[in-house]
Amino acid sequence: MNSAPYTPVFILSCERSGSTMLRYIVDTHSKVACPSHLYLGSLCEGLNRTLMATITQLQTELDEDGKKQFAISETRKMVCNIMGRYIEAKNKQIWCEKTPMNLEYLSLLDTHFPDAKYICLYRNCMDVVHSSINLSKFRFLPEHIPYIHRNPESIIAAMVENWLEKTDRLLEFEAVHKERCFRVNYESIVMQPEETLPPLFRFLGAGWEKDLIERVFYISHDKGEGDGRAALSSKIRQDSVGKGREVPRAGIPEKFITEIDRLLSKLGYASLDDYYSDNTKFIFNEINQDGISDIFENRFMEAINKNRWRYPTLQGIWKLIVKGDTDRVWMIDLSNPEGVIREGDYSSYTTLRFSAALLVDMVNGTRDAIEAFSHGEIEIDGIDDKESLMNLGRLLFS
Repeated sequence: MNSAPYTPVFILSCERSGSTMLRYIVDTHSKVACPSHLYLGSLCEGLNRTLMATITQLQTELDEDGKKQFAISETRKMVCNIMGRYIEAKNKQIWCEKTPMNLEYLSLLDTHFPDAKYICLYRNCMDVVHSSINLSKFRFLPEHIPYIHRNPESIIAAMVENWLEKTDRLLEFEAVHKERCFRVNYESIVMQPEETLPPLFRFLGAGWEKDLIERVFYISHDKGEGDGRAALSSKIRQDSVGKGREVPRAGIPEKFITEIDRLLSKLGYASLDDYYSDNTKFIFNEINQDGISDIFENRFMEAINKNRWRYPTLQGIWKLIVKGDTDRVWMIDLSNPEGVIREGDYSSYTTLRFSAALLVDMVNGTRDAIEAFSHGEIEIDGIDDKESLMNLGRLLFS
């Protein structure tokens, strides 16, 4: 395969902006394949270096500029051969790449793929900062290390500077390539998917598929790097919008405030002061014994009746201990096709323990199960099968 009969697509974004969720959405389309991080920017750079030092040297009839163009052409052929074989195997027509680190290689990507289309994904500064700090409790992304080194006294400053530099870089690229860029923000995708996504797919030349949103989390996507929470989700979640208010306003260095507000304004977001003054709260159900019973006997049972067919391999007896003033124990028996829920301390293969408050939050969609598990708020005994755990969560909370 020497050339691409299709237009390559790249999702460009700062880390922790929702690119994994958008990848799943795009990959669900019958015409588009969007795998995990491929690092095509760094791959093109490496292939160019290798080609310039090897077979390009044999092109003695070419001048230096001609040799560079030869290396670029050969690199594109190699990448398009890989991606062409991939989408052919997937029975699709368009490939899409989503590595956030591609922001470091924008000029190089544009040189190799002058016909490419770009989805420019943005997210509110403080929500990105919150998500980045939350992740950094366990590990730093390689992309964040330079900013940590520059701001060793404050992780807030490091993550703010990371967002500022990358958002500014992406906006500049978008301004120069307007006809090949589609701007979208994370908040619009999660809050208004039906209005936001059809124009995006029209931009890709793929058209809109009405049942796409319903299929996103119920079809198989290739595994790889990205936000693990997206893989465990059963729907497009809204609970991360506004989480940045948990980052102390006083912790944002004064030297960054003007620049943050400038970029927020460009992207149509409220200023920092307005963002922090929004006191909108979620309304929680009362935590009482009747409410817990209703969750298991009605909500969870209804979810099983409705969605059990989606997870035919999900089996076994699951014990759920809801901790409170008085612990309550529930059994979910999936050893038969119908599924049974009853209260009581029965023997089981797997035990999950969590607080009544967390249960209500997860049911309301204001807490994420993956985040709760990573913080040690959900205790699990008796199973190492992560896929079964993910499917149980999808079954109950979809």
